[in-house]
Amino acid sequence: MSPFPVLIETDVETRMTDGTVLRSTVYRPADDGGGRFPVLLTRTPYGRDLAVNSAYFNPATVAAEGYGVILQDCRGRFGSDGIFTPSINEASDGAETVAWAAGLPWSDGSVGMWGRSYFAETQWRAASLSPGALRALALGISAGGNANNGALYRGGAHELGSRLGWGHASISVNELLREFDEDPGRREKELESWLDLDRGFADGSLFDTLPLRRLSPKLGTFMNSHVLPSAGEDPGSRFTKLWDAASAVPVPLPTLHIGGWFDIFAPNTLEQYGKQLELSRVQGSPRPRLIVGPWTHTNFTGAYPDINFGIAAASGMMNGLGDLSRIHTDWFDAVLKNRPERLRRVPAVLLYFMGENQWRGFEELPVPTSERSWYFGRDGSLAPGPEADGIAEYDYDPLHPVPTVGGATMIHGTFPAGPARQETVEEREDVLVFTSEAFTEPLTLFGEVQASFFASTSAVDTDFVVRLCRVAADGTSISLADGIVRASWRDSYAETGRYAPGHVPSLVEPGSIHEYTVSLWQTAYTFAPGERLRVQVTSSCHPRWDRNLNTGKRAYDSDETIVARQSIHFGELHPSRLIAGIL
Repeated sequence: MSPFPVLIETDVETRMTDGTVLRSTVYRPADDGGGRFPVLLTRTPYGRDLAVNSAYFNPATVAAEGYGVILQDCRGRFGSDGIFTPSINEASDGAETVAWAAGLPWSDGSVGMWGRSYFAETQWRAASLSPGALRALALGISAGGNANNGALYRGGAHELGSRLGWGHASISVNELLREFDEDPGRREKELESWLDLDRGFADGSLFDTLPLRRLSPKLGTFMNSHVLPSAGEDPGSRFTKLWDAASAVPVPLPTLHIGGWFDIFAPNTLEQYGKQLELSRVQGSPRPRLIVGPWTHTNFTGAYPDINFGIAAASGMMNGLGDLSRIHTDWFDAVLKNRPERLRRVPAVLLYFMGENQWRGFEELPVPTSERSWYFGRDGSLAPGPEADGIAEYDYDPLHPVPTVGGATMIHGTFPAGPARQETVEEREDVLVFTSEAFTEPLTLFGEVQASFFASTSAVDTDFVVRLCRVAADGTSISLADGIVRASWRDSYAETGRYAPGHVPSLVEPGSIHEYTVSLWQTAYTFAPGERLRVQVTSSCHPRWDRNLNTGKRAYDSDETIVARQSIHFGELHPSRLIAGIL
């Protein structure tokens, strides 16, 4: 069937029950024969006509396949009226918009939702109210899920860089322009202040501020209300309760989940897929589908300054299946138009295995076939079993933290996300390095990677950061996965590496030895013969996570710091190790 000519309508209004008007751009087939089509809806706080959306889901090409595609500004954003308060109105506004879309003259009454990041959260929240016309969700790099596993906090530490980066780049400038739209002179002055702040992001100097609350006069109303305060609270705070309230509840709908191994919300994507799969087994609802590439939150190319996973890794290739717009269209054809043959060539689970640099298809997300441990040892060894008892030590100075180099981040400026060379990090005296012997045959690490290690500190509180790296035959070290644990939150993360609700933090007795568990999240990497596995242990990753001052006080409230002497214990008595699944 030939593509339909596409009609584009701008500033299409939808009135909520409280009278607030939300506005959309609509792409739909220009069909004079009275045809009716399914509706594909997305709701965004970033501007419905943002060009970057087209690289993920091109509304024009999808509409030409026989869909009405609606891109709506969330309440209080860009063209829509009202006041924007993150998460608060997305369930009711989303459900009302679904009902409105289903009743449009050219709609066939069925609605699917799509979109990534906050767009995905708007889908979960709308679905939580079970609007009758909503038939499917396509969730990309989903922000809905466990706020204490990387969204707001990680291992007890605050996701400082990503939260401030999101607030500044995605929210503040728009709010500024809206607020002073009728006062050009004031707007110019406010914009210059915003640009001055932007320079602080670009060179990283902004993040050196202590205490963090001193940033408040520079950040504006929105960030002071909805972003910065979470740096002054603990996991389990009011921010996390709002985040988690409706985001991770499974729904009896067909779902397509799209994620990245280096995405800040990677665990959410996999957890939501797992919950949907379990629901399908219990209730007989449609089985979910999953795609995970070697991508970050904003980079879907698989290419990074220090490593390129090949052109097949790009979201426009994917084993010849087409780009993500094509994948979306085929999937919605199957679930909304009853055309299952459109997915004939697309595996239910499509995963990119780095190292071997190819996609693999599965019926369900596979589980590791075995598990292997590598043990810390003397002289920086990483051995298949515990060796002689020993201690490796370093000093951690909060005023001279280890810089963020790569990782699953979203920090604008000089801290790009993704895998990155680690030589400059590993040369530091406050970074311990443990390296295995070279592999003699290929080995695939798959699934969650954890570190279980024994440590003591001279401080009453501190952090431990663990990073997994691949060392090439030429000695190049590339980061693959990492994680953090705050000593005062050690018991909460002891068994699963994730926050346990209701936990109360407790300071440590200086010099006492504790076992720590750190989740490095999930990966899929095949090591080639001649390559080695490396583990870094340190105590900071700045500005990705807020610095631990070693005093028991938060960086949000205090600028008092002390240097901590950190000791990592290993051997038969203290079997510190890295644990990974093998496929």
